[in-house]
Amino acid sequence: MPETQKPMKRHELRLEARERLTAAGIRRVDFFSDELITAQTDLGQLNIKGEALHIESLSADTGDMLVKGKVAAVSYTESSPALSFFGRLFK
Repeated sequence: MPETQKPMKRHELRLEARERLTAAGIRRVDFFSDELITAQTDLGQLNIKGEALHIESLSADTGDMLVKGKVAAVSYTESSPALSFFGRLFK
């Protein structure tokens, strides 16, 4: 039986003066600290690195996220199948 996939959301990033990042199409945030935010999108895992980062707003309904702080790097890694709790713990 074929798996049903969720429809892809639009995905956009906008970085203003390396201090304000708006993102659309965020499915979930996996990790956040003042130096790193990782979020899942339809196009892979989004990694935001910087200093004094904080998520100003996040909408689960629309997938919109606003991050403020000093952004040093933005990168993607390919999505992999979700791991169980122990899979992530012993990764």
